[in-house]
Amino acid sequence: MRGRGRRSLLVLVLSLVTMTSACSGSGGGATRQAAPVTGSSPAPVALSEPPVTLAEARKALAGILGAEEVLSRAAPHQDADVRNILEQTRDGQQALALAALNGPADALPHYTWGRPQLLVPRTQSSPFWFGAIVNRRNGKGDTRTAVLTLIKYGEERWYLSSASLLEAGAQAPEIAKDPQGYATALGSEDTTIAISPRLMAPLHATSAEEGTGGFTAGLIAKGSRTTGYADEIAANRMDYRAKECLDYDSIFAASSEPVHALRTTDGGAMVIYSLIRTTTLTTKIQPCATVIVVPPEIRRLAGASYAQKELRTVEMQQYVSTVPPGNSHQPARIIGYLGGTTRVSVS
Repeated sequence: MRGRGRRSLLVLVLSLVTMTSACSGSGGGATRQAAPVTGSSPAPVALSEPPVTLAEARKALAGILGAEEVLSRAAPHQDADVRNILEQTRDGQQALALAALNGPADALPHYTWGRPQLLVPRTQSSPFWFGAIVNRRNGKGDTRTAVLTLIKYGEERWYLSSASLLEAGAQAPEIAKDPQGYATALGSEDTTIAISPRLMAPLHATSAEEGTGGFTAGLIAKGSRTTGYADEIAANRMDYRAKECLDYDSIFAASSEPVHALRTTDGGAMVIYSLIRTTTLTTKIQPCATVIVVPPEIRRLAGASYAQKELRTVEMQQYVSTVPPGNSHQPARIIGYLGGTTRVSVS
């Protein structure tokens, strides 16, 4: 995502974001309510049955989490266990599950789950989806709050599409719901919030690479999952060159996985998306380093203990962000994350 082409694209993107923040016009996927009509109150209109009901969502989530609790107890995992675990997942979550199953024996820990808060959009089109906020407890008794999304691709079965854990000190935003308890999903081009859902991932990737001096300064809040990555990359680049005579680089890109957004009670949105991080270590053209040592925790994915020329690791990173209303002049904030290495290659 580097280079002149990317910068030109970002100039265009930021101009669109600025226009969004400054203007009140509607865009594709924007969800606006009609202005109230003065005079006598109209008769209440019966709401149609949503495509995904709260009861269906509750049953689907219970089935997914119940199966996860049972399957994660197996030790060692048999082939049937592995197949069943993977059959519960899709999208980025399947990549993370597959990597965990191919990793160390203890890489798939056992969790128990609390009572979820369902986030079911009333209006949506296929593929259907819904979210949930639920406490997750590990084998040591430590509890973290997870934000989950489940998805159904034109069939009866539901899959766990993504999972993120709220960062320390972060709280899930309050989701706007109608009297029946259904949420409002935002379209990918919604212009009522400061950053449309479609643009959140590429702007986040830019913040992670360019830091406080980049195009996204002021649009996305500083933090360990944004500008902190840029600081980490700069420090690693210097350390690897000085200490191990290796070239280091790490880039971020928006993934092709689904992006979901729900309206919050403050007029903003909670946006769920994922990034791909690709990190490379390479020996120089006239190397002073003879090999690149593969870290022990990813050797099973690499199938080797060292690389002669290049070590490349790919991470799936799943995020939850809060985006303010378009007229708030506040930055978007990263509140949830879960990720891991999904591919390793050596040459």
